[in-house]
Formats: sequence, structure tokens, C-alpha cells
Amino acid sequence: MREISEIRFKTVGEAENRRLIERYVVDAIDRLPELSCCEYAAFMPVTHEAVDGSNVWLTVAGDSDALVEHESEAWDALVEADLVSEWDVTEVTEDWYETAGEQGGELLLQCHDVANQLTTAAFETFDTRPAPIDTYPNEDSNQPIGWWMVLEIAAGHQEYSFGERAELFLSGLEHTYEDIAELGSPETAAQHIDEGIRALEALRDDLTGEADDG
Repeated sequence: MREISEIRFKTVGEAENRRLIERYVVDAIDRLPELSCCEYAAFMPVTHEAVDGSNVWLTVAGDSDALVEHESEAWDALVEADLVSEWDVTEVTEDWYETAGEQGGELLLQCHDVANQLTTAAFETFDTRPAPIDTYPNEDSNQPIGWWMVLEIAAGHQEYSFGERAELFLSGLEHTYEDIAELGSPETAAQHIDEGIRALEALRDDLTGEADDG
């Protein structure tokens, strides 16, 4: 297992997260693994009151003390430039591998790497991020187009079957509901689950009704 740490940069909002990612983090995840003290680097923007607002977490594998010694001046410069208000380093090795397992922990690092490439491409492509579901709700169309379509297309590009795609998105929903319960409240999670059940039941009725009509 690798030694994994998070450098947590505190910002003041989602727009500032993006500025930090574009001005420092994108370069850092390519540059830092070239150092002898760093085997891996990836980032995750995190904005939620449960983590005290807006943050960008830089996940690194390697000798965190040596990395801090090498890079802390750059991080202090980010504070001086008002890109971040503060930074700290948290060791997360035990939690990382306890959550995902040894092999799963390594795969999780790779998943973050792929997600970072997707995020970087999205920043380069979209001046404003698409809506989650329907970016143009007033436009006459047969299908809403939003960020969900990126996930659907990416799954298709990996040639997962329809059944596998249904399972992976259901698993993602379950994970999201668990996060809502933990970081928000169980009651809010239950409300979202109930809304999902109603939507799926309505879809089932539509689909089976179409089949009966046929």
C-alpha cells in the first residue's frame, strides 16, 4: 500500500475552486509525480457545509513531509495571491484502503486520474458547465441534454452493456443517497429516494404500457 495524503486548500466558492484548479492544480498533478517524493497526484473540488464550504483537495501518494518541504512555498504563495485562504495536510492512508481495499484503493486512484482528465477537458470545452439534466429546458426536443449525457456516453464508450450501465448508475445513486444521509440528513436522503421511486414507477408504467399497446 502507498502512503496517501490530502493537501486541502480552502477557498471561498466554486468559481475560486476552478481558478485554483486552472492556475495551479492542473500543472501540479502532472509535475509533482516527477519528484522522487511523489508517486501520484490527483484533485477533487469539494464544496459542502459539512467540510466548511469550498475546498480543493489534492490527493498525493508518497512522502508527504518531503513534498511539503518542496512545495509549501508555492502553497503559501497561493494564499498570498488570495487563491486560497489556507491549506493543511491530512494523512488518509488507513481510511483510503479501509474504504476501498488494497486493490480497490489502487483502482480508486486510477479512477480519480481519469475523472481529472475529464474535468480538465470539460473546463476547456465549456465556458459554463451544462445543467445536470436539461441545459435548455425551453427548447423543443425529444431528449434533455446535460451533464448526465457525458456519463452515459462515457459508459457507452467503454462498451458496458445496457444491464451493466443500469447497475452502475444505480450503484452511483445508492452511494449519493448515503452521502446525503451522512452529510445532510437521513430525512433528506429518504425524500430523494421516494422521488426516485416515484419516477421509476412512472417510467415502468410508461414502458409497460407502450409494450402492451404494441
